[in-house]
Amino acid sequence: MIARRLFIASALPLLAGLSLRPGGATAQQPQPGRVTARSFDPVAAGATIEVSPLDDRQENQRLAAEFRRRLSAAGYRMGDAGAALRLSFDSEVRPLGGGSPARREGGERGAGSLPGGSDPTPDRPVRRGQDPSAGGQPSGLRYVINAQLDERAAGKRVWQGNVRYDDVEGDRTRMLLRLVPRLVGVFGRTERGRGFALE
Repeated sequence: MIARRLFIASALPLLAGLSLRPGGATAQQPQPGRVTARSFDPVAAGATIEVSPLDDRQENQRLAAEFRRRLSAAGYRMGDAGAALRLSFDSEVRPLGGGSPARREGGERGAGSLPGGSDPTPDRPVRRGQDPSAGGQPSGLRYVINAQLDERAAGKRVWQGNVRYDDVEGDRTRMLLRLVPRLVGVFGRTERGRGFALE
């Protein structure tokens, strides 16, 4: 009995040390994706929503179609400019470790811009691992969609959400489309920040 207690007492520090190591069973790998959202007012079930990208790039038109499809499947009705609720969004892709996105003429941030003023067209994605501004080799790209739901009549924000994903995928439109369901999954509610990984 005494020998058993001594064995357990001597083994506990060893087990604790193993669990704290980076490769230990309790070590958590960082997730490449993160989705956050904040609800300011409830969104009525079956509400009519206009989906409106903040710019009309072909890429954002495809994202808008995906938002409409996913929201419709979730029970919302899709409307036009006369709808009481408007979901607006923008998207961007930037090299990891790069500076803030470039601004378009007129001072507004280009949603798809990259540092140095380069703004690749949606159908010509950034090459894998390329930084157009510095000629360097960043570790990857960050894909971001920001969305907000506003009530037109009252002029107030009802909900806002953000999803981002770090990857080396070169097809920007394909990756951004894969992020839409994550944002729709938290639509109308608060999510303080949940990590995820795409399969």
